[in-house]
Amino acid sequence: MKIQLKPFQDRFLFSDKRYPALIAGIGTGKTLMLLLKIYNYCDQYPNSLALIVRKEYTDLRDSTIKDFQNYFKVTIDTNKEYHLPNGSVIMFRHGAELNVLKNINLSLFGIEQAEEFENDETFQFLRDRLRREGAPYRQGCLIANACGHNWIWKAWINNPPGEEYHTTTASTFDNEDNLPADFIADLKRMEVEAPNHYQQYVLNSFEETGADDILLSTRQVNDASHAVFNFSGAYGRIMAIDVARFGEDETVFSIVEKVSPTHLVQVHQECWKKHDLMEVVGKALDLKRLHNVDIIAVDDTGVGGGVTDRLREMRMRVQAFNGGERSLNPAYFNKRSEGHFIMKEYFDRGYIKIVNDMDLAEQLTSIKYKFKSNGEKAIVSKDDMRKEGFKSPDRADALMIACCYSNLIVRGMPLPGQAAQEFVKQEYNLFA
Repeated sequence: MKIQLKPFQDRFLFSDKRYPALIAGIGTGKTLMLLLKIYNYCDQYPNSLALIVRKEYTDLRDSTIKDFQNYFKVTIDTNKEYHLPNGSVIMFRHGAELNVLKNINLSLFGIEQAEEFENDETFQFLRDRLRREGAPYRQGCLIANACGHNWIWKAWINNPPGEEYHTTTASTFDNEDNLPADFIADLKRMEVEAPNHYQQYVLNSFEETGADDILLSTRQVNDASHAVFNFSGAYGRIMAIDVARFGEDETVFSIVEKVSPTHLVQVHQECWKKHDLMEVVGKALDLKRLHNVDIIAVDDTGVGGGVTDRLREMRMRVQAFNGGERSLNPAYFNKRSEGHFIMKEYFDRGYIKIVNDMDLAEQLTSIKYKFKSNGEKAIVSKDDMRKEGFKSPDRADALMIACCYSNLIVRGMPLPGQAAQEFVKQEYNLFA
């Protein structure tokens, strides 16, 4: 394999320090450098034993192993191993498999996306295995994205320079001339749209700014609550139900009217606590009659499934939403994440008016998102929000579900924005 190395890639690739790390922005070739470093070592020194680790199995299978096979035009066997002609072996394992390797003696190891590991436990475990005889030198390598003041920062950035730890850093722009022009242009838009992500994953900043970005600004939510639409049409109404069962969470009924092919108005919101599922069904039927609702969309996760089933038994037009399901759109971690970005499109374009409710506004402006290491956008979970002291965003989630399925009111009329169109296309083939 012949490639023209950037200076930062060269420093990492040819470092002979015991613990070299490449901590760099997206698009800097980190994975290629790690795999090339380990392959070159094993090719140069016969009978070496190397281990490449990724935290999750799916990432190891779908990313790391596929990249290795593609770069070196080889096939990994069913044991997740590649055997070189000179007797060297490169093993691929994920985090949950490491406990069975306690007696292994390694020449070197590599950790891909090391920031995915919450602490240095895996690194220290592998460090203890660098004891294979006959190796000219032994190494533990890692590649990572900057991730605040985590265990990597403490050992490689905040640690005084020494003989063992060797740190190489780079931003995405250090490799700009090897990246597509439209990709670079999009990064510059990201600086405004997702500044925290831009600082961390593009500029490779270790500052603790909070890796999560806010989905909606206070101004967007305020504008939506005071919007005035001058439309004479009425295309129909959808009621979304975010179901809770007792406890502190609310069951929220959110009714949205489609007043034009693209614009939505939230006409009613009602919140309940400590009512059983059949009472929720009864309330839904009452609101459907009072507000002339055409479609009911229910958060089908957990206890919400009982509401969906009962309404279907009564031959209501019901759409079940399961936010935990994988999204068919590779840009999103799951359906809930995709749904929130569909709702965001309405706010971004000024196509939605919401009820003037302080709790709803507070919930909408508390929703955060982050990027997974594979580029997927993921809304921060309700459990994680509670840990940060926020209430469960039940009112915001009900509004989101209504936005997702509002296009079902009038089939064939597209929602604004590419993400929303893709959602309905994938689920219903409306635009095929």
